[in-house]
Amino acid sequence: MESGLFIGPDDMPDRYRLLRSIGRGGEAVLYLAELELGGAAEPVVVKMLDAQQTLAPDLFARVSTKWREQAELLRFVHRPGVVGIREHFEGPSAHPGGQLPAGGGRALYLVMNHVQGLDLRDWRAERTLESAQERREAVRCLEQLAEVLDWLHSGAATPSGRRVVHGDLSPGNVMVDGHGQATLVDFGLSKLAADHRTAEVWFTPGFAAPEVFEGTRSPAGDRYAFGAIAYFLLSGLAPAPVPETLRAALLALPALSGLDTDRAARVAAIFAADPQARPASLTGWVRELRSYVVSATRPQQPPAPAYVPQAAPPAVPEAPSKAPSKALPKAPVPPPPPRAPQPVFRTPVPAGGPPPGDRRRMGRTARVVLAVAVAVVLVGGGALAGVALSGGGTGDGSAAQNPPGTGTSHGPTSSGTGGADPADGGTSLTDLTPTDQSLFPLERGTAAVDGVQHKDVLHTTDCYGGSVEYNLGKQYAKLDVVIGLDDNSPNAGMTFTVLADGKRIFHDQATVGPPFHPVFDVSGVLRLRIEWEAVSESSCGIGVLADPTLTR
Repeated sequence: MESGLFIGPDDMPDRYRLLRSIGRGGEAVLYLAELELGGAAEPVVVKMLDAQQTLAPDLFARVSTKWREQAELLRFVHRPGVVGIREHFEGPSAHPGGQLPAGGGRALYLVMNHVQGLDLRDWRAERTLESAQERREAVRCLEQLAEVLDWLHSGAATPSGRRVVHGDLSPGNVMVDGHGQATLVDFGLSKLAADHRTAEVWFTPGFAAPEVFEGTRSPAGDRYAFGAIAYFLLSGLAPAPVPETLRAALLALPALSGLDTDRAARVAAIFAADPQARPASLTGWVRELRSYVVSATRPQQPPAPAYVPQAAPPAVPEAPSKAPSKALPKAPVPPPPPRAPQPVFRTPVPAGGPPPGDRRRMGRTARVVLAVAVAVVLVGGGALAGVALSGGGTGDGSAAQNPPGTGTSHGPTSSGTGGADPADGGTSLTDLTPTDQSLFPLERGTAAVDGVQHKDVLHTTDCYGGSVEYNLGKQYAKLDVVIGLDDNSPNAGMTFTVLADGKRIFHDQATVGPPFHPVFDVSGVLRLRIEWEAVSESSCGIGVLADPTLTR
């Protein structure tokens, strides 16, 4: 139901129509709103800090200045995985259309892009994590969030090099769209610069580090909250508000309960009471976690009770009040008492959804220039390892010779099976760490190939070509993989070559339409190498290696 209230800057006080409340925090209230452009309504999200409800008059001017400074800096943050900021302003409090608020009430506003999808609570509720595929989806969300947070904390997001701290990470502040892209929303406003201290303590119980209760927000606090999000995703339960209890619950998860002392200590360090003892890199922490979680064969629900906070009911925008302003509370509100765990598992629903959008890529010449630039940056540093894969056919369309590691290609197929399922006992090639790879590796994702949606995918990202190599350790017998082009890509061919211990077992050109579905014999193979190259120098399709499953 629409609220019938409007907000906007002084020169356009009715610019945005408030539709309904979608969240509430100590600092402000979030509203779904709409902006009329060209006769059509566009959805946006508005964060409103109403001075009459939350701040004493003597604080409003100082907070308003800080709000503007932080909002301006947040406008520099442009990256997938971070919500876009449209504008910020100080203006009249929410009011009926054409009527300014009685008493001249003022409020601060931050207008953000609306992110389609589910918040992490609802996204998790649709999954049980009983299959390897669902566990990989959950870890992929964590990988995306870790990469974004490491980037924000590094100072690379702002021209001045100041670090961006979210300050209120929780599942309600993460949105996941239909393509699996996780996005941080409601920075609220994020605290910029190191160890920002504030007299106001606003937090989400269970996701707040101990130092947050003292008014300190820092990258280390975000890392603690990220660990709590990881626990929530893996268990389906809200984290306990006490670090010691949360550490024990994390290590009690079936996937982690068998870790030796050193590994358990590295994983549990995310909840260290000392901020300096927490992992400096969330990306590295998730990489280690992934190796334990994706191979688990049991649901991740822990046996120990966990604290489950109850979300506050959505607020309804109200007409401005004439009541005097209230002073800001000087102490945090204690969290509600612990209660028995309430699993959020529901029967999974089909994950279908639309195919992923077009992935922009550069031409070969542009990639050469970029490759040189990136290579200079990486000298002495080393690049973060990616993951890749490939499989089956021959260069001339005929069967290859049968040295160790040869495969049987089923040829182009439109089968809707989506390839082998690692949940049936195999190991996904995406879970192996490459021993060597080119500058532009394959990336994990999802893709539609010949009308079939695949969720465990490695896809190409450029028109320059590349390669990746894995150590199979002579531990596997078969590699089952689907090779083709994403349905959304240009119909420009991509050539794939697969080599087993240096001997070519597949070489063929993939095009839009029915893919290849080879099953390779990799018995006794030590090294598996995959190479890819665009057929045209000016354009290329999106090469896809879907459901790459190794079996023993």
